Amino acid sequence: MLRELTSTTMILHWTKMLTVFILFENVKGWNSSSDTVTVPDIINLQALDMWRLEMEWMMNQNEEERNQTYEIQVGRTTNMDIVDSMNVSKRSLEAVHTLVWTSQLPLNCVDHSVRIRFISEASPPSSWSSWKTIYGEMNLAHNQIRLFPDEQVLREGSTVMFCCIFPTETHITSLFFGKTLYEVINISPRVKAIRVENINATNSFGVIFYHDRNSEAAHNFVTFPPEKPFDFRCETEDMRLVYCSWKIQRAPNLTGDRRRKYTLLISDSKAVGCDVENTDHPSCGFDVIQQQITYNTTLLVTNSLGQASETYIFNITDRVFPVPEHLEVTAGVFDSLVILQLDGCFKGLLLICQIELEPGGIKQDLDKNGSDSMQYYAFKLQHLKPSTQYSIRGRCAVQGNDWGRWTTQRLFITEPLVTIDLWRQIRDHPNRTVTLLWKTVSSDSELYIEAYNGCVSYRNTERNVCMTITQTQVELTRDLNMSDITVRAVIQSGLSEPAHITIPSAYIMPREKRIMGNEKGFQLTWTRDSTTTCDYIVEWCMLGVALPCNLQWRKVPANQSSLNLNAEPTQRPTLYSSPNITWSSVNLKWSFNEKDPSHTGFITRYVIMVQDDSEAASNLSYFIQSVDDPCSKSWMVSGLEEDRSYTFQLAACTSAGCGPETTAVFRTRKNFYLLMVKVLVPLVVLVGCCVCLWSYRNLIRGFPEEAFGFLHVKALDLDEDLYEASEKIHTLMIEDCKWCDVEILDVRPITTEKPWLTGAEDQSCSFITPEVTPPSCHLTTDLTNFTYVSCVQQDLPSEELQTEATKQESEISGFSSDYVTSSHATMVQIHSPGQSQSRGALSSANQIAVSGRQQQQL
Repeated sequence: MLRELTSTTMILHWTKMLTVFILFENVKGWNSSSDTVTVPDIINLQALDMWRLEMEWMMNQNEEERNQTYEIQVGRTTNMDIVDSMNVSKRSLEAVHTLVWTSQLPLNCVDHSVRIRFISEASPPSSWSSWKTIYGEMNLAHNQIRLFPDEQVLREGSTVMFCCIFPTETHITSLFFGKTLYEVINISPRVKAIRVENINATNSFGVIFYHDRNSEAAHNFVTFPPEKPFDFRCETEDMRLVYCSWKIQRAPNLTGDRRRKYTLLISDSKAVGCDVENTDHPSCGFDVIQQQITYNTTLLVTNSLGQASETYIFNITDRVFPVPEHLEVTAGVFDSLVILQLDGCFKGLLLICQIELEPGGIKQDLDKNGSDSMQYYAFKLQHLKPSTQYSIRGRCAVQGNDWGRWTTQRLFITEPLVTIDLWRQIRDHPNRTVTLLWKTVSSDSELYIEAYNGCVSYRNTERNVCMTITQTQVELTRDLNMSDITVRAVIQSGLSEPAHITIPSAYIMPREKRIMGNEKGFQLTWTRDSTTTCDYIVEWCMLGVALPCNLQWRKVPANQSSLNLNAEPTQRPTLYSSPNITWSSVNLKWSFNEKDPSHTGFITRYVIMVQDDSEAASNLSYFIQSVDDPCSKSWMVSGLEEDRSYTFQLAACTSAGCGPETTAVFRTRKNFYLLMVKVLVPLVVLVGCCVCLWSYRNLIRGFPEEAFGFLHVKALDLDEDLYEASEKIHTLMIEDCKWCDVEILDVRPITTEKPWLTGAEDQSCSFITPEVTPPSCHLTTDLTNFTYVSCVQQDLPSEELQTEATKQESEISGFSSDYVTSSHATMVQIHSPGQSQSRGALSSANQIAVSGRQQQQL
């Protein structure tokens, strides 16, 4: 038994010894195997910015493997919480390797540590290197809350963590990004963070990150990397400076220092920085390189998140698009001169310039060889209309290339057409004189004529006398050698086209002859003169006016031997809309050119008809007033009722009748003075009565109260008594105005209201005015028919015609204003130097007589 026990003990002992030996050998093998793999050494760890961490380590020189793998771990905080682990393969044989790691949490928030080990396929991995740490700002001594990131540009669509570092005694419960509350992540006892995924691009004002403790906030911006520009092109307008333009797919959202930067890289030249302010039409320029034809340009676009580029190669002669530097217009009446000014180095190039005129769309082209100096292209525009606004623009091109851009449109107005209708009066008695008269017609109604320039030339001599005239006529002493007379209008732009007239050396005064007119006017006829080669001149003036009168004339073509002259006005006066109005009168003012040559007759007066528009007025409540001075442009209409509407009609008249009327409605003002009198008079009477009774106040006190019992009248009883009294005396009744006198007259019908034009030499014609009967109560109305009578003597009693009112009316409106017309037949040659006008031959002389408007009471 003892021997068996000893054997068993020995077996167990040796078994233990063998086991220990085997374990020792395995451990020894492991240690020797591990010691053959070198541990990588981190030689440098630094923060490139708030997000990127760069580490450098030494390579294992003992390993012959070209493909070396390393395992790298990133820890956070003092607890070395592993936040990222990665395997990195390196094939280079360089001794130092570099790795850049990007963090979602700003490196400023907490400490970040890195360690590394080598991994080999043939042996176990090496031991881990020591931790290498870059410290955050949570360990800095401060008592303020810090927010990160702040004032940073973030990438659109990325996931970003925002942290808050706060003192130990501070408690942060919520964090916001923009206006959104996010779930708080505890990073460390003094650091909290939020995680924002897929952040959106902001505007130029950015977005804020803040907490719930106070108003502190971090301000950041979110944008996107630049995109590759498209439609990148370069061109030149003057062969001195090249402009490159491009288009942007997506407009940048940041400005200032955070905006994109553009750089032009030109072959064989330095880089050119571009200051791009307008992102809708971005462009950049550089100087042309002498003797260089082909250009290789690259546009580089960068911002804090990346860069993009585009290249364009071109031949500069194919990219020349000239643009005129200046466009000048010299406007005339029918023609205008346009000059395009082109500046550049275009020597050796054939240029084409073009202008376009609107309205009309007229285009003109002009070719010219280019040069290195200023060039001018002159275009003449013809067949334009006077006093008309046009627009002009121009463009140029190199032959074979596309057109350059248009210049800015230039507006211009052609000069007004000023036509002078020149005529003369020649007299031998009492003195030999020549009176020049002219009428000016302009295409611009607002044209101001400063003066006139008149020049007289003489026969058989070079003598030429010029003078400045401010009127439309001038009287000259007649000289037998006087030949041609020229008159021009002086306007702002210079002188108008001249008007010529030739003074004959011998002159025969025309004869006058009276003719009869009708309601259509005066029909003039004369015998045609075979010697007339140009035209006839018909002249007339008002009958009874001493010479020189307001002479009128009209040109008639040489193939015509008749002329119809109308006598009634065709234009209406213009009433001003703001007259001076009182409670009883309206001071009318108007404008009318009574001396306008376009009038077919002489303006002798104005007629004003006033109509009461109130409901109380009858249809016959109107009256007519006459302004006999044609030069007067105002008239006071008085005798009106207060606060009433009146219609005023104004017309200009000749001796043949009145023209179209101008109508205006005005309302008189209220008479506040009368209202004050109506109010104050009863008050004054009441005060006077009180003053008179005040001295009897003691006497009245002695009477018993019953004596004045009749004064205790109720308000209702007083109203009834007043009503009964008013019914008896008719003081409160509203009545229509009654006529005291009504006179019914026989109204003789007439077929037309147009005036008859009669011969002025018949003295039997005279004005017959209506009888005016003064009203005996309120108003008396006579129904009167106004017409015009012929020259037949009327068998009417003188008692019916000769009344006091008739005499007064005759003194106001009676006049005789007729027309004197004479016709001249003249033979005029085409005006040219050295030629003169032949003597006019007298054809006939007629006198036009127009009777004044006549009235007859029937």
